[in-house]
Amino acid sequence: MTHVKAFEELYEEYFPKIYNYIFYRILRREDTEDLVSETFMKAAKNMHRFDEKKASFKTWIFHIAKNTLTDFYRKQKKEASLDDENARVEIAVDFDVQFDRIALPKRRALLRELMGLKEKERMILYYRYFEGYKNREIAKRLGMNESTVGTVLGRTLKKLRTEEIRDLMD
Repeated sequence: MTHVKAFEELYEEYFPKIYNYIFYRILRREDTEDLVSETFMKAAKNMHRFDEKKASFKTWIFHIAKNTLTDFYRKQKKEASLDDENARVEIAVDFDVQFDRIALPKRRALLRELMGLKEKERMILYYRYFEGYKNREIAKRLGMNESTVGTVLGRTLKKLRTEEIRDLMD
């Protein structure tokens, strides 16, 4: 198998995961598409540096995505830190475009609810419900205490106003 073919397969597998990871941090489709593209361009350009003895491809590509997000925030001259749970980033979302892309009314309601959450709350939901991680794994990824993850998750689910949204998360 050629290197190009192998990278294409990895791209197909990880594209939706990286897209969701970035989208649920910034909630802007256009910026997400740019950052996902940039992430994979960096990965392709530096594939010769990837060492599977040091980390899995998943760990490596998510590290690139996190660094790409950090660079994005720096370029935007935002004062919000990726790790500052009290930081609020003003988010500009073209709701009409997003809602056209999200067909189900339940998904539309979920996007509206996600807009009102802090980044750390969104990331805990993302890791729990989109990646299927347990609280221990989430805590490790976000540098938090496991019990804090459970508390934040519980409070975040209570914030989700409608029963319809809570059902979507179950």
